[in-house]
Amino acid sequence: MIIRTLNKSDIPFLVAARRSFPDAWDENMLLSAFNAGNFYGFIAEDGEKVGFLTYSVNIDTADLQDIFVAEKRRKTGVGKALVLEFINAAKLLGVKKLFLEVRESNTPAVKLYEKAGFAFLSERKKYYSDGENALVLIKEL
Repeated sequence: MIIRTLNKSDIPFLVAARRSFPDAWDENMLLSAFNAGNFYGFIAEDGEKVGFLTYSVNIDTADLQDIFVAEKRRKTGVGKALVLEFINAAKLLGVKKLFLEVRESNTPAVKLYEKAGFAFLSERKKYYSDGENALVLIKEL
C-alpha cells in the first residue's frame, strides 16, 4: 500500500466514496476547499484507491475534515496509516494542535484516534444532520 498526496483529480473518488453518507461534502465544496489553499489530504492506494484523509490548516492548528476507508479494507491498517501520515505532515507544517470531530457511536474510529494519541476535549450536541453528537478530540504535537 502507498500513501500519496491528494490532488484535484482525486475529487471524484472522494465524492463517490462518501456518496452514501448524509454529511458528505459534494464536488463543489471539495473544489472550493482545495482552491482555498489550506486544504490537504492523502490517498491510500493498493492497486486501486482504498481510502483517503483530508484536513485543513490554520496557522498552527489542523482539523481533520474527513477520513474514509473502503469497507473491504477496514481493520487492515489503512486508517492507521492515513492518520499517522496526517500527524507527520502536520508536524512538518509547524502545526501545534490537531482537532477532529467523530460520531459518538463510531467506536472503531474513536479507538483508532486514541491509539494515535488523541484525547477527549468536548462534546458537540446534535452536531450531525441526523442529530447524533460529536466527540471533539485533540492531539498536541
